[in-house]
Amino acid sequence: MSVLEKFGVEIFTQHNIFERISADKPFRPDNPAFIFIKSGTIKLKQHFRDLELSENMFMVTDPQTIYEMVSVSDDFQSRMVSYKREFISALSLKFNRLITYRYFRQQMNIGVPFQQDEMDVVWKSVNFLKYILDSPTEMTYKKEMVEHLFSVFCYQMAGIISKEDNNSMSQMSRQEEIVFNFLTDLAEHHLTERTVEFYAERQSITTRHLSSVVKTITGKSASQIIAVIVMNEAKVLLNSSKKPVSEISSILGFSDQYSFSHFFKKHLEVSPSQYRNQFES
Repeated sequence: MSVLEKFGVEIFTQHNIFERISADKPFRPDNPAFIFIKSGTIKLKQHFRDLELSENMFMVTDPQTIYEMVSVSDDFQSRMVSYKREFISALSLKFNRLITYRYFRQQMNIGVPFQQDEMDVVWKSVNFLKYILDSPTEMTYKKEMVEHLFSVFCYQMAGIISKEDNNSMSQMSRQEEIVFNFLTDLAEHHLTERTVEFYAERQSITTRHLSSVVKTITGKSASQIIAVIVMNEAKVLLNSSKKPVSEISSILGFSDQYSFSHFFKKHLEVSPSQYRNQFES
């Protein structure tokens, strides 16, 4: 049984983080995680934008999003705190988790800068939690210690967030809120809904208005973003499973394999089978 399965949380360093982050193909994290960068840089693609994380920055990843690693510097030093949702939900944390969650949903796809002293404190906290998790010594109350140390970590992050932004949603512009809601809806419904009309109706706005706002904020049209999300989903299913292409086309909501293959080749210029073959040994 892995540490994550046993305790609900696991911590990775720059030495083993690529056990959880695929270095050569698009990937979907199995669990949500915080990634902290102490030094160096890492470059990632996240759906439709490029991310660069550098010294004293952190980001939040979640299983609804597909990432692709572009590069990592030789002096890269990091900690990744991966946890199960049910583990954090079971903790009696006394802060507004809705505000915190919404802040993370808003910020998770960009790198968030830390003050040096904030990073130092969080880094030490994460390292001590890792020390307890990795210790081979029998500890009578190890599970309880992990729960309390992870709670300390959560309070540290919540405190930093509240100082930066007590109510991030209220400070969003109307356009940012529309894009935020569009991306949230898209993460939930992209397997069954691929029309701009559906997502516009979810917010009671016109398709023209949604498309215009999304283009202004992201630089891409709503239909382009929908296509990118579906394509990334297809890539992960093709490179990480043995499911037949016909089954994948059904999972992604296409009427048949031909329609899926046509869509895939239109956006990547290779067929699903050709794409999959490059990952087979």
